[in-house]
Amino acid sequence: MITRRELLKAGALSIGVFLLPDGVKILKAQETSLKPALWASISRDNYLMLLVNKSEMGQGVYTGLAMIVADELNFPWERVRVKPAPAGSVYIDRKMGAQLTGGSTSVRNMYEFLRLLGASMREMLLTSASQEWKVSKKKLSARMGYITDGKRKASYGELWEKAIKLPLPENPKLKDPSEFIYIGKNVSRIDVPEKIDGKAVFGIDVRVKDMIYALVERPPYFGSKVMSYDANQTRRVKGVIDTFPISTGVAVCASSFESALKGREKLRVEWSKSPLEGFDDEKLERYYLDMLKRKGLVARSDGNALKKIEASPKKVEAVYLLPYLYHATMEPMACVADVREDRCVVYAPLQAQTWALKVAKEITGLPEDKIEIHTTYLGGGFGRKSNVEFVREAIEISKKVKRPVKLIYTREDDVKSGWYRPMNATWLKGAIDEKGKVIALYHKIAVPAVFEWAGRPSRIDRAAVEGIENMFYEVPDLHVEFVKVDLPIPVWFWRSVGSSHNAFTLETFIDRLAKMGKRDPVDLRLELLKNHERAQKVIEVAVEKAGWGKKPRYGEAMGIAYHFSFGSHVAEVAEVSLDRKSGQVRVHRVVCAIDLGPMVVHPDLVVSQMESAINMGLSAALKEKVRFSKNGPASTNFDTYSLLTMAEAPQIEVHIVRGEGPMGGVGEPGLPPIAPAVANALLWGYGIEVNSLPMTPDYIKTLLKEA
Repeated sequence: MITRRELLKAGALSIGVFLLPDGVKILKAQETSLKPALWASISRDNYLMLLVNKSEMGQGVYTGLAMIVADELNFPWERVRVKPAPAGSVYIDRKMGAQLTGGSTSVRNMYEFLRLLGASMREMLLTSASQEWKVSKKKLSARMGYITDGKRKASYGELWEKAIKLPLPENPKLKDPSEFIYIGKNVSRIDVPEKIDGKAVFGIDVRVKDMIYALVERPPYFGSKVMSYDANQTRRVKGVIDTFPISTGVAVCASSFESALKGREKLRVEWSKSPLEGFDDEKLERYYLDMLKRKGLVARSDGNALKKIEASPKKVEAVYLLPYLYHATMEPMACVADVREDRCVVYAPLQAQTWALKVAKEITGLPEDKIEIHTTYLGGGFGRKSNVEFVREAIEISKKVKRPVKLIYTREDDVKSGWYRPMNATWLKGAIDEKGKVIALYHKIAVPAVFEWAGRPSRIDRAAVEGIENMFYEVPDLHVEFVKVDLPIPVWFWRSVGSSHNAFTLETFIDRLAKMGKRDPVDLRLELLKNHERAQKVIEVAVEKAGWGKKPRYGEAMGIAYHFSFGSHVAEVAEVSLDRKSGQVRVHRVVCAIDLGPMVVHPDLVVSQMESAINMGLSAALKEKVRFSKNGPASTNFDTYSLLTMAEAPQIEVHIVRGEGPMGGVGEPGLPPIAPAVANALLWGYGIEVNSLPMTPDYIKTLLKEA
């Protein structure tokens, strides 16, 4: 984290990319009263320091973004330093309209800006040396942190103080890609050394002077409010300082985490009746299936799909039911807040600094320049830490006690606090002609509106129909319909968002149509994508590398799935085996092909993200489900919310396909195809149709009996 003192010190010699009313410009710190959106400065001893507006949550964004600047600048990688930028309205990602890390956008949104920043700095350094040595710039070159004319040599650090006083270049020349020194190569990750030696600071590690700890007692089921509470026994616990209600429950503050925990155990709270009482797993499933009978909003209508399906002799339909999912970040929510009359300071593992700043302003009433939001490392995010409810709670508590407070969610708090990937029910119908060609498709989904929960309501929730309404498959008659589910169970963006469930329903249904038409599922997909070369290519690469059509190398059956999301095309082939007696599904090998466009900044980071997404998606496919009893979430910790173990992780191969077109994302596109690829292997290899997730042994045994 960077302190205010460090920021001011660096500012005098800094250059940044500014978002101004007339567009994005490179400016020096002295030329504007605004804080620069992205800072870059060079110290006298020749270190490059960058402030990055994106959050490092394990995806390698510090490395990827720093590579872009260092490449254009021609700077030695071992002398690059990165720190998170403080929160501020001028630090926003202009394409997202917020300082936010999500949507697989970091590199693709910042790529052009950061190249411009590095190129401007290089031009200014060359001009500075030209003037100093009285030699034409054409005779100078910038090489790995030094400017030279062949005889003389000066470090960037020696020249920077004069360079920063020069006018900014109007049109700094960007490198030709053939000149790149880092982009496209696997440079060492910039965040790894301090994560290995223990110096990395995550949200839960932050300590400040006079800090106390806080926990929140939350309602057993969503929608309940505090009616009354008895803290007499809590106050007798040694170390407990205060107890009081906040917007989400009752806060217990203490001198240590252990005291807060013991104090909370003694707390007695009377809650109002929840509108969800009685909604256990069975009732929730019935509720969602009933919602499919309602008329929804039409998101896309080409031709008359229902009419064509009804008239066709070859048709199939299926109803799917997918569960609520927990984000399961390695680090649960934690935040340190220090609210005083004239300032507010927050330290947290954040994905959305803009939203944290907004919450701080709302609660404290302070102006933006009196609020500091510091972003720590994140022990995983997956979308959960773009929700700043935990920051709101910490600020509320600190404001009440008028001293710094560290709020920690226990794992049980984290699992039961909600903000899940939404449950959903989907009804699919489709028809083929006599040649097995798909002629009509009807897709109706009942699901909560994630964007509405995030404060951005729209008539048709974008996440609800993501990956369906905008699919690349060309079907003559297509109908996509959305039924909004309004239950008070909080939902939020989960990795891959709507594509995480829509890819499963669509891709497994495509295979059922293929089976009915006696078509190879690969051939059918290539036919449906005949006008989309990039989509076809990833499928062709994945099946070639997997050995499609041959006996699986490790498992007993192969399944394929393809999906386009967040700007990237991904195809995956899974090799799967099934123990018919136990119902245990085992995924042995996954072959993945991704096309994220012609420019790949760091290939190893792409591979890592694909591996991570496949394992996370496979965990959800085989094991994950938030379970409910009549009185609330029955999943409370990892003993009741299972995750994929290391021993269960498959062998994964990732192949990067270079396609023409805009740059795509990598954080999320690898997840959607894995669950349908596994289910499709079970369809072709074992004759069972998976309509619900997770594919637990008990569920699979039920399907085997029905097959």
